[in-house]
Amino acid sequence: MVNFAVNYFSIQLLIINKVRKQLFFISIALISVIFSSCKTMQIEKPKESYLPSNLPTVISELPLKAEIDVKKLETSINKKMSGVIFEGTNLSDKDLSVRVSKAQNFTFSINNNVIEYRVPLKVWSRFSWKVEKFGISVGDFYEANGSIALTYKTTISIDKNWKLVSKTASSGYEWIEAPKLSVAGVNVPVTPIASLALSRCDKLISDQIDKSLADAVDLKKYIGQAWSEVQKPRQANAENDLWLRITPKDVYISPFSSVGNKLNIAVALYAQIESFMGAKPAANALVALPPFKQVNRPAQQFNLNIGTDVTFAKISEMAKKELLNKTFTQGNKAITITDLSIFGSDEKAVFVVDVIGSLKGRIYFKGNMIYNPEKMAVEITNPEFDVKTSNALVKSAGWLLHGMILKQISPYLTYPVKDDLEKMKTEVNQMMSNFSIMDGVSLQGKLNSISVMNLNLVPGALRIQANVKGNVALKVDDLKF
Repeated sequence: MVNFAVNYFSIQLLIINKVRKQLFFISIALISVIFSSCKTMQIEKPKESYLPSNLPTVISELPLKAEIDVKKLETSINKKMSGVIFEGTNLSDKDLSVRVSKAQNFTFSINNNVIEYRVPLKVWSRFSWKVEKFGISVGDFYEANGSIALTYKTTISIDKNWKLVSKTASSGYEWIEAPKLSVAGVNVPVTPIASLALSRCDKLISDQIDKSLADAVDLKKYIGQAWSEVQKPRQANAENDLWLRITPKDVYISPFSSVGNKLNIAVALYAQIESFMGAKPAANALVALPPFKQVNRPAQQFNLNIGTDVTFAKISEMAKKELLNKTFTQGNKAITITDLSIFGSDEKAVFVVDVIGSLKGRIYFKGNMIYNPEKMAVEITNPEFDVKTSNALVKSAGWLLHGMILKQISPYLTYPVKDDLEKMKTEVNQMMSNFSIMDGVSLQGKLNSISVMNLNLVPGALRIQANVKGNVALKVDDLKF
């Protein structure tokens, strides 16, 4: 009985030891699995790379607007012509003397390229009167005063050498007050007096008008200087380091037009406009001013391609407000995002995401950044794990490869750009409000529409390429008469 008891105890002891060994090995295996699942994944970062980002060249029309203020011309002529304009005796081999002096200020009006003038004059005349009666010649000298208004028209054009040409001609007269005498039977020679006043004053007045216009509007000077100056690269926005380079290709003039008392001379530069972000671009070889040509249409809208950079840090900051500490599930698996950043690789945005949960570590996925015009926002399309991330997940977290979690994350990566576009338009309009091309000529106008053309990834930022359109012109300061 004793031996049996000893043997039974020994057997029980062996069984217990064997079970302990098995439990030990099972525990080791479980600990290994646990430690394996908690190990942080180390995945190689995709290579960061960017393609050159060039803002496309556009062809635009830059009107060069010069205005002739007819009222200023009127004032100038009135200052230059005062007092006696003409005086002569024994005119046309007759006993007729005429003195013409200014009666009132000359008045001007304009209709497109034709300026009309009304010139009120005082006319003093001295003439002889003779009559033959009963073979006796009786006569005397008489004086008469009256006032007459001469009218003129000036037609303005431009010759092939860009010179403003004005041709002023008489368009008739009217007596404001015809010369009168109280002597019975004496007829004042009204027609000869008017003809003499016209013939003697026409050239004086018309020459003065044409000279004042020619002196004030040296069109070739303004066109030539603006043509050369506009070709120099200029910084449009210091904050974004935006530069403009304008290369004019042609120039033409549209028909003159008038608004109120102003004659508008509309010259348009047909130009290639380039914008650059970064260093100042080199100037192109100077293009010579082409011959004058005219087209029967006004200049078209100005348009410009510009870019603005939205930093990856700014996009990441907005995304993190939505995604940090947010948990995404797939079946019985879950991950929580603890950090996020962005960079570029192979024309795609790479999202660097730190996660904990069923998977711990840093993963990388890529996507295309596109612009949604309806939402005015940048969105991510076709998200997919980077190749090296995919290879690592095959071994340890294949459940992630189905893409459900990426689809859940993507909507939170939308970035609205409405404010950035409005800021871009505001900055360009501020530039237009004080953009001097040369002394006396500045770029003026307003851009009223903006549309996104393309998105590019550049080091550290998403570059939004946009086209802006508006009414912009090179404005010549008031012409001096």
